[in-house]
Amino acid sequence: MKSPQPPQPAYILHSRPYKDSSLILELFTPDYGRLGCVARGARRDKQRRQQALQPFTPLLVTLMGAGSLKTLGPVENVGVPLWLKGRAVYAGLYANELMVRLLPEGEAHYTLFAAYQNLLDSLSQLEGLSNLELEGPLRRFELQLLLELGNCPSLNTCTPQDVAVTEQGVYHLDVERGLIPVHRPGGGRLGEADFSGVELLGMDRAMNGGGWADIALAPAKRLTRLLLRGVLGDRPLQSRELFRQVYGK
Repeated sequence: MKSPQPPQPAYILHSRPYKDSSLILELFTPDYGRLGCVARGARRDKQRRQQALQPFTPLLVTLMGAGSLKTLGPVENVGVPLWLKGRAVYAGLYANELMVRLLPEGEAHYTLFAAYQNLLDSLSQLEGLSNLELEGPLRRFELQLLLELGNCPSLNTCTPQDVAVTEQGVYHLDVERGLIPVHRPGGGRLGEADFSGVELLGMDRAMNGGGWADIALAPAKRLTRLLLRGVLGDRPLQSRELFRQVYGK
């Protein structure tokens, strides 16, 4: 991007001070995915920072520069800022941190951008929400992120021959190979990485426009934790630690 590009929809994922008066912003855009830019003088311009350069605010940004670290040009608010409250704030910060940690720079992510907008919209409507009410929107976003990164197997087929998952089946998650059908004795307890066909098909329906069935929510959290563990490594997520400090969970 040697010259200013057409304005781009964007959200701010993270910001940090830069030099005496500027900020370095991590943005999320549909055309360029995650990318960094310098907001020159933003710390000196209090009104601009307070009104526009906040997380969860839909923006239209112009970016300039040819290097990997762009310069932020004109910024417009293009919607009502989503003032998340309570647990929803930590859920939003968690989604932002996942993208900062996992998304490569400069790659388009149109479907994920729409999924992020849907997540924020859901979180903004859940006043005084419980942990349980957070689960559905968060699981849907996590799974979409993992799918786009190529780290989530198909939820309705299993390896090695792409056979359809059945409600009667049991499947073991191998993070390298995908879902593998296994035999478990009737009534036998499933392991951490084992999922019933009913659970997997419930997740698949939820990812394709259906609602979350109660039977699929807890397994979906277990699945995303297993998959995220493999890509995040040992460094803990700060947003998760903050949530535990405040809510004790």
